[in-house]
Amino acid sequence: MKPIHSILVATDFSTAGKRAEERAALLAAEHDARLILIHSLPGHALQRLRERLTLGYASTEAQLLEHYRSALQRLAEDLAGRWQIEVTPILTAGQAHREISRAAGKPGVDLVVVGAMGEHPTRDFFLGSTAERVVRESPVAVLVVRNEAREPYSRVLAALDLSPHGPAVLELARRVAPAAHLTLGHAFEVPFEGKLQFAGATEEEIARYSQEERQHALAELHALAGAMDDRPDMLVEHGMADVVLRRLLGETSAELVVVGKHGSSEIIDLLLGSMTKHLLRESGRDVLVVPPALEVKA
Repeated sequence: MKPIHSILVATDFSTAGKRAEERAALLAAEHDARLILIHSLPGHALQRLRERLTLGYASTEAQLLEHYRSALQRLAEDLAGRWQIEVTPILTAGQAHREISRAAGKPGVDLVVVGAMGEHPTRDFFLGSTAERVVRESPVAVLVVRNEAREPYSRVLAALDLSPHGPAVLELARRVAPAAHLTLGHAFEVPFEGKLQFAGATEEEIARYSQEERQHALAELHALAGAMDDRPDMLVEHGMADVVLRRLLGETSAELVVVGKHGSSEIIDLLLGSMTKHLLRESGRDVLVVPPALEVKA
């Protein structure tokens, strides 16, 4: 299993950013990894500052940059001291999601950690949060943190759709939380289930189709977990994915859910699967998203 050597965490000095910083630092300590701490100043705001302060703007901008650079350095030193890890601060300017994704694409970065909501949650609601944009654009796995990091993850749910990308989702779940109790979860529906009775199928036949779909899914999950040293729990339930996952998260008490980014319709889902979007917005859990690049390589 490939180790995690370098973790990139984004901060905007907000409460959500603080949760991401702490989880990333905890993971870095667990994996003996280097932590890269990035903060991006809004490029458009700096440009507006330059336009309004035609005289002496250079001095004002320099002082502003030094303020944020010092704040980022203090935060890096605090994390390094408390967690006994190596922390490298990086200050950039531009659109946050693009700067984070650009930094994620540099050699050596294994994982990106971001907060679920930024400094402006109302604006994020209408424009799409920085976290969702990073998930769409990042070439490496992204951990979206919603909850406080009090301890390592102890219960993890891998949400699987039986696509060829399942092994990569499972691999990443084990890489990030190797000591956690793992559950593989899958939601299934019977093809044309709502129309079968109109097509002449009896209730007994529909029930048999459903049982066959369940057995097929269980066989796929067992095959997927076949090479693992410790056998994970497996839960296969009938219903729509978002409803089933909500139920499975409650049953397993998982603190982390791992899912692939791909969707069945890239045009409709805008490169982010509907189940993944639901988890990011509604699950209340930390969400670890596997990008297609990792899915293909696995």
